[in-house]
Amino acid sequence: MCVLPKGKSKVEDTEMTRFEREISGSLGAFWKQHATEEVKKAVAKADAEAEVDADGAIRWNCNGRYLMDDFCEMLEYAGYPFSRESTGKKRDVQSAEELAEYRRNYKRLDEETLAEARAAFGEGATVVDVLTGEKTKL
Repeated sequence: MCVLPKGKSKVEDTEMTRFEREISGSLGAFWKQHATEEVKKAVAKADAEAEVDADGAIRWNCNGRYLMDDFCEMLEYAGYPFSRESTGKKRDVQSAEELAEYRRNYKRLDEETLAEARAAFGEGATVVDVLTGEKTKL
């Protein structure tokens, strides 16, 4: 049994991200080299296709989406000038707004989708839309 200090999770204390394992070399020389190359590509892509807001949040020029955390992890490792914390906060707000819009515009399953679901899960099964929480008995 593992006993952790209050407020700490096992993940925070003992596990590294995949990128951290790769770049540290703990997965071998091949993955360390791969991670090093991915960092260089990430920096080049950010330079060419992203913009940093005044508060340090970084987003893609093409769609305005704030960068995902795994990509930010590589940029942070490279010392790229942005704020991972600001990016995360803005990404969370952006995602919440998009989910709320999806829920507002959600229409019930159409007949074709219901037929496909019956074929996949069987007549009488209950399926749940994970974004709206709506349950549908097939």
